[in-house]
Parts: sequence; structure tokens; C-alpha cells
Amino acid sequence: MHAPWPERTAPLYGQDFASDPFSYYASLRSTFGPVAPVALEETGALRGYLVLDHAHQLEVLQDRGNIWTRDSRWYRDLVQGTLPPGHPMIPQFAHRRSRLYAEGAQHSRLSAPGNHALAQLDMLRTRDLIEELADQLITAFFGDRGPQEWNEADILGQYALPLPLLVMMRLMGMDESSALATGHAIHEMLSGGPGARRAAAELDARMRELVTGKEHSPGPDLVSWMHHFNRELHSGLDTHELSEDVWLQIVAGRGAGTTWICNTVLELLTNPDLGADVIAGRCPMEEAMNRVMWVNAPIQNLIGRWATQDTTLGDYRVNCGDMAIICLGATGADPALHAAGQDIARVNRSHLAWGAGTHACPAHDLGGLIVRTGLEVLWNRLPGMRLAVPVEELTWDLPYIARTPTALPVVFPLPPTPPVNGHSWTPPHSFLSNPPRPISTRPKERPSAPQGRLPRWRSLVAWWPRR
Repeated sequence: MHAPWPERTAPLYGQDFASDPFSYYASLRSTFGPVAPVALEETGALRGYLVLDHAHQLEVLQDRGNIWTRDSRWYRDLVQGTLPPGHPMIPQFAHRRSRLYAEGAQHSRLSAPGNHALAQLDMLRTRDLIEELADQLITAFFGDRGPQEWNEADILGQYALPLPLLVMMRLMGMDESSALATGHAIHEMLSGGPGARRAAAELDARMRELVTGKEHSPGPDLVSWMHHFNRELHSGLDTHELSEDVWLQIVAGRGAGTTWICNTVLELLTNPDLGADVIAGRCPMEEAMNRVMWVNAPIQNLIGRWATQDTTLGDYRVNCGDMAIICLGATGADPALHAAGQDIARVNRSHLAWGAGTHACPAHDLGGLIVRTGLEVLWNRLPGMRLAVPVEELTWDLPYIARTPTALPVVFPLPPTPPVNGHSWTPPHSFLSNPPRPISTRPKERPSAPQGRLPRWRSLVAWWPRR
């Protein structure tokens, strides 16, 4: 029997939610318990069950009962057309032929080439790449005016936004001009403005062009290795499916990595004890990053799990096709964790920021490396950095998914310290080797040395599109 939607539904929108989501989540927990029925916009049509507590979140993400799916074709309200037309969040639910929406054997098939390609990364040399791009972005803060007695920068727009994207596009083997055009398209698509649809189409075309080009001219990059493992593992991904996976890996860092960098900088600048511990070496940057996962989660809500059968969640009867929303922003205040003696300290890693189950993030090592390295370079090169405005004056984007200020202006009193390694260009070694070329008659040995010198990318970081 179809269960009616609960009579009491909380709004997951509005000023109260935007200004202080953590207090808002606490009020939802006190009113509804571990699961709260919510509406994401004024009509109430875009709705779901907000899962606030850790145990229930694991229940959905691990899906041991084969009840919950990422396949949005199960979303009853979307399929029946009852959602408000033109809502900016609907494109995020639309099904794509991608691992993100696949389950079972299809998910394994779509994931295998990309996951195996990621395993080829030399993480030490990848760190070198991240350091060099971070150094170039910091140097670009000054443009043509040079360092002043007091310098100002927007850490979000000038650093946290471009760094993860630049790293991922470089790992994918893009040249400078293609990366710049792709960056413009990503910014425009994610802005949700009138050009978002056109930018999304342009981005799809550029991903297909990249995948096609690397098939014919492979190099020391992730896309070329994806082609190799697509053949080696007999995965059978076509150009569209490979392009979708490249698109996913590039764009994913824009949300999680960007917000994680930004929120950790904010935590360090507004938490004097933590900041002093990092400066003195009593707290590694990784512990500060981990704390942020609890107190100001970069990804607040994972929107997109749907029931494939009637079930129960918390105290609610859930119908087939109903949506669950995993509220990572509320987990740090889960009373069950505190009752179990799990202090949400710097070293507690039971957060679910990387997901869980078959859809857990496969690139958590790389994602953590990008954020940690970016923060360490920033802290080393900008000593004395502090907020340019009182924290109360920061404005915040509506935290449906990610929570980040609209800008994070900082000032620092001295010119930046020079890069640690003394270089201003990307080092001439590679983070990957060339994959074996497909030769049907005779196998070819895998080369151990990279071919040629990597491009500098100096114009790209200096002219990166602003937010």
C-alpha cells in the first residue's frame, strides 16, 4: 500500500538554512529524529528524506539489503514529471550513461578503466605537479602590480577553485588551450546561468575530443591509460562512456576539493589553537583537514539515493521511488557518536565524506593529496595570512550540496616566500608513464621513461577564468 508523504515537512531552503545549516540540522534532529522529510524548494514538489545520523547514513550508502540505488530513473517524482519545470537542480538528477548512475555489473564495467588508470599514478611525482601549479597560482595573485606591503587575495576564486581543476586536467593530458577552454565551460555550466546548457554541451564535446585524440595519440596521462585498460580488461566502453568518466573525474574535484581547501583555510584562520598547532608542527595539515570534515563539512548533502522497493527509514515508511539525502553536514553532531565515546577530534576518520559501499569515491588518495599539498604550499608561502573581513561578514552559497563562502578574502603582510624547490616551471618528469600501444601482431614493452618535457602552463594559471 502506498504510504502518504508525511504531513510535516521541513524546508531545506531559506535564510535560516543558508546562514547556519548546522544549527538548522540540529533543530531538524530534535524535531524529527534521525530522519527528516524535507522540501528543497517552495512548492514542496522537490522532496526527500534527509538522513541526519551516521548509522542510518551507512544503512543507505552500504545498501546491504539491495534497496537503495544511484540510478535516477527510479526517482518517481522525476519520472512522473511532478517536479517544478526548469528547477536548477533537476539537471543534477538527470540520468547519464555513467558509473555515477550505474549499479552492479554495469557499474563495475564503467568503473574499471578509470580505476585502473588512477592506480598508475606516481603519487610522489603527482605531488610535485600539485606543488608547482600551487606555486604558480600564488605567484599569479600579484599580476603586474608586484607584491605590496599588504597584499590581498581571494583564496576561493584565485586558488581553491582553479587548483583541483588544473591538476585533474593536467593529469588527463590536456594542453594549455584546451584546459583553458574547458575551465571556462565548467565555470559557466556550474554557475547555473543562461549559458549553462550551452556550456554543458561544449564540455561534452571537448571531453569526446580529448578521448578521441588520446586513442590515436596516447601519452603519459590518465585518459591514455583508460584506453589501455578498456582494451586490456575487455570493458567495451565506447567514446561516450569514456568521455563521461573523464568528465566525472575532472568536475568532481571542483566541488569537494575546492570547498575542502576553502573551509580548512577558514578553520585555521578562525581557530587560533588549531592554527598555532599547525604552524608549530604539533598538528599535521591532514589532521586539520580531518577536523573540517566534522565541523564544516565541504560536501553537506549527498543528493541522489532512491528506494527500489517500499521500505522503512528511521520512523518513516518510504515508498519505491522516494529519495534519500545523506546529510554529511549533520553527522558531527550525531548524539550516538558522542554517546559511544567517539570524540570528533582531528584523528577520527569515521566520517563519510568519501561515501561508502560500491559508490565510494575511488580517488580519495588523489583528492586528499591535492587538498593537503595545496594547503601546505599556501601556508608555507603566505606566512601571517589572516581574513580581510570579519568572519561574520562572509556570505555563503545556499548549501544544498557544498558549503562555501561566495569569496574568502585574505591579507598577508609580506611578499610570498619563494617556492620551496626554487623552480617556477613544472618539472621535466612525468607523473605517469606511457601506456603500451595496441599492436595486434607483436607486443611492445612498456616504456619506463616519459617522452619529452611537460609544458609550463604559466599562462593558464595566470589567466584562469574568475568565478
